[in-house]
Amino acid sequence: MVVLAVGTGLFYNGYGPMALMDRDSTRSASETKGQLDDTLRAASDAISPVLSYFGGVYVVERAPDHADGEPSLRSSVTASVSVRTRVAPAKIQVLLDRLDQLWGGHCRSGGSSEAGAKRYTDLNCSGRGEALFTLSVVSSTTDSTVQVLMSAEASGVRYQPAEGYGESPVGPRLTGHEPAPDVDDPYWSH
Repeated sequence: MVVLAVGTGLFYNGYGPMALMDRDSTRSASETKGQLDDTLRAASDAISPVLSYFGGVYVVERAPDHADGEPSLRSSVTASVSVRTRVAPAKIQVLLDRLDQLWGGHCRSGGSSEAGAKRYTDLNCSGRGEALFTLSVVSSTTDSTVQVLMSAEASGVRYQPAEGYGESPVGPRLTGHEPAPDVDDPYWSH
């Protein structure tokens, strides 16, 4: 009975046969955090004049359980920060160009789409290491500023809960109650 209990405990805690295969094909959470943080730091450092940010949050999406019911050890991790500085619609292309230059032209437009009065524009780039960088811009015909979100994403990461990733390298942690961009800048806001 003890052997069965120990075996079951190992199976459901990442030591079954499929989870052991996951271990060999995933990157560590600490390596991934370094790549995500470096990507966000590089992006924020490339933007001049400097922007203010609402800090970051890490979102971990664990892969579905294996076919035998064993929990997967694989996950995707996204680190995101929101720009707190008001960015005028006329400055969107400047922002996109600066980030495209940072990543050496290895960016592609994620396209633009519209929903009601809002327009969504994405720029997708290769980040640091195996991280992917995305700049998302939400503009509106009714607002004089745009919302800007920067994120870095990595997949094939050994699962670790989001709390284990610690603080973001850019700004204080998001709380979910951030106001709309509220910092006026003589260059970006006008």
